[in-house]
Amino acid sequence: MKLSDVMSAASSLTSYAEVALVIFIGVFLGVALDLVRAGQRHEAMRLLTLSDEETGRRSERHPGARS
Repeated sequence: MKLSDVMSAASSLTSYAEVALVIFIGVFLGVALDLVRAGQRHEAMRLLTLSDEETGRRSERHPGARS
């Protein structure tokens, strides 16, 4: 058995590499889109207040919190 015989029989294995490449590109694009959306979510969260000091009322969740 020659190496050329083995390699010609292994030509059907190229489809596995192509499928793996398509899966990788799909996952990569999914992660990239999730990072872009996370940036938009973080930008919206940046505008939220962290305490009730700006509203002038006491927090109902933390009764001992100072206003």
